[in-house]
Amino acid sequence: MLQLHVWGPGFGLPSIDPQCLAAIAYLSQLVSKNEWELVASSDLTLSPTRELPALRDGSIWIGGFQNILHHLQRKSGGLWDLDHDCNDRDEADIFAYTSFIEAHGQPLIDLSLYVSSENYYASTRPAYSHLLRWPLTWLLPPKRRAAAKARTDHLNLSSLDLDTWNGEEANEAQFAAGTEIPKLARLTQQRVSSLVKQPQHATRFRLNSLAEAFLEPLAQLLQGQRYLLHGDQMRSLDCLALGYLSLALFPEVPQSWLSQSMKSSYQPLCHYVETLAQDCFGDILPTKDRPGSKGMTGRTLPWKDPRTGNIEVSIRIRSSLESLPYVGALYHPTPLQQSTTTTHNHLSRIPVLPTMFVGLAASVTALASYVLYTGEIPPLLHHLNWPWLGRQRSPRLVDLGEAGAMLGAVRFRP
Repeated sequence: MLQLHVWGPGFGLPSIDPQCLAAIAYLSQLVSKNEWELVASSDLTLSPTRELPALRDGSIWIGGFQNILHHLQRKSGGLWDLDHDCNDRDEADIFAYTSFIEAHGQPLIDLSLYVSSENYYASTRPAYSHLLRWPLTWLLPPKRRAAAKARTDHLNLSSLDLDTWNGEEANEAQFAAGTEIPKLARLTQQRVSSLVKQPQHATRFRLNSLAEAFLEPLAQLLQGQRYLLHGDQMRSLDCLALGYLSLALFPEVPQSWLSQSMKSSYQPLCHYVETLAQDCFGDILPTKDRPGSKGMTGRTLPWKDPRTGNIEVSIRIRSSLESLPYVGALYHPTPLQQSTTTTHNHLSRIPVLPTMFVGLAASVTALASYVLYTGEIPPLLHHLNWPWLGRQRSPRLVDLGEAGAMLGAVRFRP
């Protein structure tokens, strides 16, 4: 029995992650429901590559969408291969467009769901609260958002992140991503020229340009067909495109510039996504108990309840350690090693317990006890240059990032 572990449902979709959606679509088209299970574990530690989706095949774990595809193709002898009859040109096209979708689609999802403060706090963060238990709701979403900011930093669209603005600038930036372009058409040329130079309007123009650069090549490739390549048969490329385009089209967010771009200029592409999503994920039904309530419920998929208990405690401890300054630099995820068998190569995890861990654990326990009791950083550490402060001052509990947020929620005073 195969088990596909993914980030859990969000925005009415079976997963909140595009690569996970792609893997779900792939297995739903090839593997019968009695041969695989879908587990919304939202647990990166299960994956040998520290990413989801992760496929469990007996004692073997495979991490990442492309690695899962290759494993299924080898395991089935080509039976579970949507691209089995592709010629060399088709394979080259699939490779090229796969790279294109991942390179251009991921930044758009990052900007829309994570970098945009209004969308993140109104929709994305509440979606994670339905997937995770405390304190993971305080630990993992900020990590995901920080990673999204890092991936899109080169685009210079920080005005979407209202957390970086103060005072009057924050008030002006709240409507940066939502400014309606058609209103500009009613203004004089001089007024338009002055407005487009303002940061909020320049941001909206850039967002529309990025969306067009991603959607236009896919629309041209589709050209009214049912599927992207040749139109008569679904390929792995369609699964990947569905993962990213679903999160562009379906989430109901306050600043819906991405879905508006699709609906206003790429209706055939919208119809393609809606039809393919229904085929792969299930009927389109409202899910009133989740943020972004309209979309796919995924009720026709072979869901299995994720395990809880020790696994979740392990994630909490690991996330807390990784977020602590200096301690996080010493703590490393379990290393990876390529293991070789007679027929397959698989990534496997090797359990490693450093001899320094016992002493480190004692130090962390002592530090955590002091912080919980006083709510302050020990005075002996005040002289250190804490890089995340931006200025010299006595560090506070909140300066410990995600770990500080968790400790602050449970600390006590005499």
